[in-house]
Amino acid sequence: LAVVLWGALVRATGSGAGCGGHWPLCNGEVLPSAPGQATLIEFAHRVGSGLALVLVGVLWTWALRRFPRAHPARKWAWAALGLIVVEALVGAGIVLLQWVGEDASTGRGISIALHLIITFGLGASLALVAWYGGATREPAPPPVPTAIAVLLVLGMVAVGMSGAVTALGDTLFPPQTLGEGLAQDFAPGAHFLIRLRALHPLLAGAVVVGGIRWADGR
Repeated sequence: LAVVLWGALVRATGSGAGCGGHWPLCNGEVLPSAPGQATLIEFAHRVGSGLALVLVGVLWTWALRRFPRAHPARKWAWAALGLIVVEALVGAGIVLLQWVGEDASTGRGISIALHLIITFGLGASLALVAWYGGATREPAPPPVPTAIAVLLVLGMVAVGMSGAVTALGDTLFPPQTLGEGLAQDFAPGAHFLIRLRALHPLLAGAVVVGGIRWADGR
């Protein structure tokens, strides 16, 4: 969670280019010399991400030693390991392709949305390792119909992806007031990151209302 929050700080401060176009080195160095603020923020994010990778590796090793082959905790540990490796590769690609700083390309929008979805999956897999690998649990709640579960998960994924794109749009094209932001959203020829901002609250509202209506109908 700390790595995720620090990643948001990297995006909000425009510090993604703090280590230049180098990865895994920072400006061609293992430890940056005379770093500025952007370099310190980006380098701290890389250190935190590296530590998370090591910890997930330790968790994976523990799960393989602790549980039999077919145990759910072991399966989710494999998922966590795979997802954090993919997460690292996506982060490396963003840096190497220079989709950082003031870049407003389509590739950057897609990559940050993908980055967030992988993070969702990683967080879920870690939670499931803890759940299945822990002590006896309380009885499970009534099962959710498969169709409803799929719709809610897809809805949350869509909300997360649109939220990532919205945050990027607000960072690159910051409105000073709500009225200015609304004017930007509907201005002819507006950048696609601006036009997509309106999608996030609509999706979030639809998921919340749909979830409430389904729960109320039970």
